[in-house]
Amino acid sequence: MAGKKGKGKKGKGKKGKRRRIDEFELRRELRRQAQRRSMLEEEEMAKIELPEAPEEIRLGGVEGGSSQSIFIIMDGKGTILTEIKGPSTNHWALGIDETAARINAMVEKGKQAIGMSELVPLDCLGLSLSGCEEEKTNRSLHETIQEKYPATAKTFVVTSDVMGSLRTGFANGGIVLIAGTGSQAFLVDVGNKMSKCGGWGHMIADEGSAYWIAHRACKYVFDDIDGLARAPRRISYVWPAIRHHFNVVTREEFLSHLYTNFNKTHFASFAKEIVQGCEKKDSLCLYILQENGRWLAKYIIALARKAHNDLKLSPGGIKVICVGSVWKSWYLMKDAFLDEIHQSMALDELSLFHLKTTSAVGACYLAAEKVKWIFKKPYEDNIEVFHHYKRQNYVKPTSVEVPEDTVPCPGMEVRR
Repeated sequence: MAGKKGKGKKGKGKKGKRRRIDEFELRRELRRQAQRRSMLEEEEMAKIELPEAPEEIRLGGVEGGSSQSIFIIMDGKGTILTEIKGPSTNHWALGIDETAARINAMVEKGKQAIGMSELVPLDCLGLSLSGCEEEKTNRSLHETIQEKYPATAKTFVVTSDVMGSLRTGFANGGIVLIAGTGSQAFLVDVGNKMSKCGGWGHMIADEGSAYWIAHRACKYVFDDIDGLARAPRRISYVWPAIRHHFNVVTREEFLSHLYTNFNKTHFASFAKEIVQGCEKKDSLCLYILQENGRWLAKYIIALARKAHNDLKLSPGGIKVICVGSVWKSWYLMKDAFLDEIHQSMALDELSLFHLKTTSAVGACYLAAEKVKWIFKKPYEDNIEVFHHYKRQNYVKPTSVEVPEDTVPCPGMEVRR
């Protein structure tokens, strides 16, 4: 009996022993998985036959945002045949199935617009979508569309909205700095190595975004009224503007917009009121936009420190594509932005660009590369430079203190 008990204990001990994970073996397995996926993709591409005439090739591209999306169809010469507007396609907010359904619906509308049968698949569809930063979920979206909507396209490219923006303007690397409802920045370095800064959502920060501008304004007002921390400028415009925008009278009524009825897009839209305050020379509004400019500069500084010298030393310096509605207020952020860049000593030159077309164009370019179709891409026609900074030519503007005159918000009583 004693021997049996001993064996039992020994067996139990063996069963409970955990196998140590070998980090190197794990890395080798990940490489093997990547190689298998690459082989499968090559087999898939070998089965795809493109039309002989460039005019008959059909490439699709989707610019997918958190509020709306744009789908285009391009032929093999790079001519845009149709453009379709659609709803949000962020799978984190909608789920994979709903996102796939919305993409398919836009593709079907696009095919109808050019007289293409819905049963004939596009030669390749490039998806440049908000939220598509992870390979696992990207693959899941790809597989879901292929399984549920096989007539959508012969093959796909799924990537983040950042890559679509970047490839619309540049053939190689650079930075994309998004400042819309939310904010984030991506560096695509030499060898397509990617680095991210920000983009972790409003619960973490979202500095540089419309949401941050709105939140910063509300925070200054609440802390000032509480006596917790004095606002850097008078709140005589911003507090009435808050009550007007959110249709509240007291701060207690405002709480529903932070909890029960919270809507990030609506909350962020209060940033427009702050910009209007800037146009009326309200000192607190101007102060907040200058702060925001410094945060946008910090994104570039953080990524520039990681960038390869080939990007920094290219003609025009490191190139930044600026995306999002906050950039419409560049003139209010410019001085603080450039001062932050200059003081950082992180880079000597940079060029800021706007896109002149939808980033769905870049998604189509990625689709063309996937099926190994080559045509001339007019990158220079897709972008325009709106500022060029060079350290040796920089002249710091004279600091002008904004007068703290009371600027009333239309239709509201001026009070603290």
